[in-house]
Amino acid sequence: MPPRPAPSEWPALPFAEWNETRTSLHMLTQIAGKVRLALSPSRPQWHAAPLYPTARGLSTGRMPWGTAALEIILNLVDHKIVVLASDGWIRTIPLTPARCVADLYAEVTRALADIGVEVDLWPRPQEVSDLTPLDENHADCAYDPAAVRAFFKVLTGATNVFDEWQSGFFGRSSLQFWWGSFDLSTARFTGRRTEPPADVGYITRHDLDAEHYVAGWWPGDERYPHPAFYAYCYPMPDGTTSAAVSPATAAWDPSLAEWVMRYEDARATGDVRRAVLDFLDSTWRAVETAAGWDPDTYAYQAPPPPEARENG
Repeated sequence: MPPRPAPSEWPALPFAEWNETRTSLHMLTQIAGKVRLALSPSRPQWHAAPLYPTARGLSTGRMPWGTAALEIILNLVDHKIVVLASDGWIRTIPLTPARCVADLYAEVTRALADIGVEVDLWPRPQEVSDLTPLDENHADCAYDPAAVRAFFKVLTGATNVFDEWQSGFFGRSSLQFWWGSFDLSTARFTGRRTEPPADVGYITRHDLDAEHYVAGWWPGDERYPHPAFYAYCYPMPDGTTSAAVSPATAAWDPSLAEWVMRYEDARATGDVRRAVLDFLDSTWRAVETAAGWDPDTYAYQAPPPPEARENG
């Protein structure tokens, strides 16, 4: 059987056409994320809280539970929530036909209770304008499987490009999906602590306590109804925002306080991967230059191919 060519499609994702599904899916990620946050030991910059892209959707990853482990998977290919434990226990909750957030919240918490997991969840959603508790949300009930699959294709493609780009960094880095802001994010840390601004909230205060550069992909929301790639750093060195970045359609957006490249502009180049790598490289260089960081400090060179290695 001949090898299958690697998929190269970056599908369209018109914001207005899937906004209701996007909102419901966002709330489903909050259900899984809140379980992870409740069960996992705390880590710097909230790195005990995010979800992780997989070959089937988004996962909490392993969550400790006594001498066992739990995991919640939002399967965006087969459209179901899977709650499972390392002792073989498993519960599957279908997402189609579409069901309301409150009903799915009840099923997930019931599944955890059935196995004997005691978890104290705060049902109010985070980082959104509608603060209707998840267990009372009977308004967000949309779930369009085709739109979810398109979202997941873009998410997977972006994850792959970010993963490739991070391979050149010698230092602490991360790649995860944040269920509060509903975005894929990759970060590079210099290893230096910082003082967060005095006027920020609880979540941000415990995020901005380390010097770092962040880039990501975001499907947009009502404030900015466009899927887009973004980048920023903290603290932001003087002169950084005036630096020229690539591609030409990318620019600093003062309202978002980020460099932004719309996803559709990246698609229009005909090579999304190259456009994203250029965006990441140029924004990282802008930060590196303005901050006076030594590029050699953070550059990583992969080992040579096996045939070039010495014996032993």
